[in-house]
Amino acid sequence: MAAEMNRRSFVTSVAGVGALAALGLAGCSPSQPSSTSGETDRNSTETQKAAETSYLEQTEYSISETKDYDVVVVGAGGAGMSAATRAAELGLNTVILEQHSATGGTTLFTEGLFAIGSHLQKEAGKNPPDLGYDLFTEAMDYHHWYADGGLFRKYINESANDIDWMESVGIKFKGVGTMCNNEYNTWHQYDYQEGELSGKPYVDAWTAAVQAAGATLVLESEAVNIIQADDGTVTGIIAKEGKDFVQYNAAKGVILATGGYADNPDMIAEFGKNPDRIQPMGAGDRNGFGINAARQAGGTLAPSPGCVVPYGGCIPGIDYGTHLYCASAFQPYFWINQDCDRFVNEYYAERNFSFSGDAQSMQERVISIVTQSQMDNMAANGGTFGCGEYIHAGEPLTDLWDEFNAQKNAGNAAVHGPISTLDELASELQLDADKLKASVEKYNGYCESGIDEEFSKASEYLFAIDDGPYYAFELNVGIFTTVGGMKISHDAEVLDSEAQPIPHLYAVGCDAGGIYGDAYDVSICEGSCQGFAVFTGKMAAEHIAENA
Repeated sequence: MAAEMNRRSFVTSVAGVGALAALGLAGCSPSQPSSTSGETDRNSTETQKAAETSYLEQTEYSISETKDYDVVVVGAGGAGMSAATRAAELGLNTVILEQHSATGGTTLFTEGLFAIGSHLQKEAGKNPPDLGYDLFTEAMDYHHWYADGGLFRKYINESANDIDWMESVGIKFKGVGTMCNNEYNTWHQYDYQEGELSGKPYVDAWTAAVQAAGATLVLESEAVNIIQADDGTVTGIIAKEGKDFVQYNAAKGVILATGGYADNPDMIAEFGKNPDRIQPMGAGDRNGFGINAARQAGGTLAPSPGCVVPYGGCIPGIDYGTHLYCASAFQPYFWINQDCDRFVNEYYAERNFSFSGDAQSMQERVISIVTQSQMDNMAANGGTFGCGEYIHAGEPLTDLWDEFNAQKNAGNAAVHGPISTLDELASELQLDADKLKASVEKYNGYCESGIDEEFSKASEYLFAIDDGPYYAFELNVGIFTTVGGMKISHDAEVLDSEAQPIPHLYAVGCDAGGIYGDAYDVSICEGSCQGFAVFTGKMAAEHIAENA
């Protein structure tokens, strides 16, 4: 248990990185010429003034220093570090810019990635599905063919080779498995130890790989502007470092790997979600720079730009992986919406957390009701479900009451209880008491008969709502990241409205779209988001090297 506590404490401390202040996005600067390879430092007093734009903010700044590279990578998460490592391996003079004081971004919170046909699968005796139908077609059907079939096919075909390459640069895996009990066993889990954040050794290995390959890593360097020549060629990035603005010229390519827009409520609203119902988890400061910069340069969005990776419901202000989170949002108990109606099989918290989040996002309110006996049982004996690799099923939630009381004392309006009766519960939550009692009575009837006539929840997960006291938790939709982004070619080039590549501009990872419809495919291709990040980063670097 001590190891578990260390890991959860680490989650909370890393999430605190999100408190770093974001400068915001700057506008497009005047065109800049491409430079030859080789870093140079030059002082410039020229004032760059932003052009008007509908996407990026406008500002003025003076360039204090100019540096020349072949490739500029923006963002040091899994996608950016894959891109920088491969570019440097291929002899390109490469710099990778990271706005935070450490590498990793939201990749720190991942546990593994998708690949099929790898030597790890074969050595484990797992038989990869037929790529002609089983996995490819099932995944594309899942995405209603909004995904780019050719891009997705290339991704899965290259995934085994990507595993080999990752191992060659120092990435270690502990084996393959499944998160959602599917038959494919395509989830390649990182080699990490109990008591540490699952993604940390993975990120540490990537950081070492970037440096070993010879790329330049610049921390606390926030990209604020993209530079484009008169002919449309992207030629560099302006970054803010402390009080200075530094111009990074890119003679051969700029790779945008900034992690999407999960922390930008305006973009969440623009792409069709209610930001008041969305709670992002991750390293923070994912302000959409990569996507907005690509749009400013003339790029177009892929289908479903509002696609996100939900992890289900969550109490506002409560971190994923805490005991209170696990008890309130990740158990198959009793959930209702604003009309006191159940709206989904609560087992989906475990079966497909992405779909669970989608279902919850369709409601105006989501309320999880838990009884005193259920709370006490979880504190002593653990939940029916765990919480990924952070909390295991049946592991006592020993911090549950401390965390609950801390939220109550802090005045968290989403945390209610103990409340003696359903009438009092309805009054406090401003619900219709008759509807609430009718919904509970109907659900308890399902529990007694063992048959859920509404959503077919298995009988072993039908837990009756017995006498109070009651606890209620109002849930938002938690997301790990956004996964809708720019439309890209099958070489990760950003495409314009005519489906033509914007010269020297690439979008990878969560800045790129094209492999999802309206939902993350965790039930079929577990870890596909992180696998796609590595794949697109590597692919972009290789395309630059081939076409330099």
